Amino acid sequence: MRETMSAIQLPDEIWIRVFGFLSVRDKLSVRLSCTFFKGLVDHWTLWKDSVIVLQKVEIYDSHFWRTLRQRKTKSIVVQKANAKALQHIATWLPWVSSVTLAQCSDGRALAELGVLKHLERLVIRQCSCRSLTSSLLSLRQLTHLCLCEVQRASVSEISAATSQLVNLTSLHYHDDNNPIPKPVLHGMLSRLPNLKHLSWKMGPKYGILPDDYFGPTKASGRPGESPDAEIRLRSLELLTYKDPCLTPAAFDALSSLTKLTVHYRHRLNNPQFCRLTKWLQGLHVLSELKISLGYPLGLYAKSIPRTVQRLSLMGVNADLKAVRILAEQVPDLLHFHLDLCCHDICDIIKEMPQMFPKLQVLKVRQQNVPASVFLHLQHLPHLQQLVILDAPQGPSPTVLNLTQKLHDQTNKRIHVLHSNSKDRATCSCGLN
Repeated sequence: MRETMSAIQLPDEIWIRVFGFLSVRDKLSVRLSCTFFKGLVDHWTLWKDSVIVLQKVEIYDSHFWRTLRQRKTKSIVVQKANAKALQHIATWLPWVSSVTLAQCSDGRALAELGVLKHLERLVIRQCSCRSLTSSLLSLRQLTHLCLCEVQRASVSEISAATSQLVNLTSLHYHDDNNPIPKPVLHGMLSRLPNLKHLSWKMGPKYGILPDDYFGPTKASGRPGESPDAEIRLRSLELLTYKDPCLTPAAFDALSSLTKLTVHYRHRLNNPQFCRLTKWLQGLHVLSELKISLGYPLGLYAKSIPRTVQRLSLMGVNADLKAVRILAEQVPDLLHFHLDLCCHDICDIIKEMPQMFPKLQVLKVRQQNVPASVFLHLQHLPHLQQLVILDAPQGPSPTVLNLTQKLHDQTNKRIHVLHSNSKDRATCSCGLN
């Protein structure tokens, strides 16, 4: 086989570039074909965005670790963290920059994290270690921290340890059983000068919070009290949220937000409790909005700022009338994740080219939409990427036929992707 490859006389970098267009499954198939391709497929440039999920560390031999080393793997998910797993990571992959510990009850594993000097992103879920907060103090280089369902560590301890991580740009606190009171939150935010993104899981134990929970409002601001720490936030995510936890004035200190995500706990219908309308009216520089479940689109469509260019609606009740109002409100929409709960989806698909003529990326489900209707999307003049959200792992003949027609009828202008997977390195507790 090596002689065959030599006869073609293609440089290695050409093969590597070709393999870069393959899916992970196809790359692994090519890797098994011969020793020559195996070496090329393991080139680190083909795996720079890969995430490796480790199950039981004892099942992996030195050959496995050498392969990861050759690929320069930087992102690891450990399903059940223990000291041995972290020691192997530190020995074979000292450059790792992202670690997710899906379940951790071994304090020695947390201590091993301190050896990873290039670690920037840390996600810890279901942690029952007393040493959590002390271990965090050895990770001052962190820029991204996610704590999900943390036990045996008090809110004050978590706040004190997190406040020392002054390089943090992103903080996720996903534990609604241990709410963080306003004074503790304000103290923590004031000590994190680089923080730009905040993700909060808010369950029933939070109760009804004061207007200035995220920062002093104009009305509550007092002499000598500076809202600078809160105003620096550019992105806010609320998980498992339910009104009326936050007041209509809760976002008065967050007018500089450019990105807002609200994952509601349930679908809701009572308009008198809807806070979202008031929040959106004060966000004059918002460019990205993500809403999951919650209220019908018709209740807040007119309140969405015209500055929004990226919009995601997941499981939201809507009809054609509400989507038309939305189209008038956000004429410059470029990216649209459209996953509505409605009976008008065929009519919405038909009108997409007229309603959102500037769209460049569209994510949508194909189920229950006839092919003749779905093909109307080819008339979106600037569409570059279409993601079919409900495509099976092995796309069906129907989906493949649609894909081919869209390619042919747009001269391959539209790149069609089939998606049904989740990011294994992301905490999705707010969506469960």
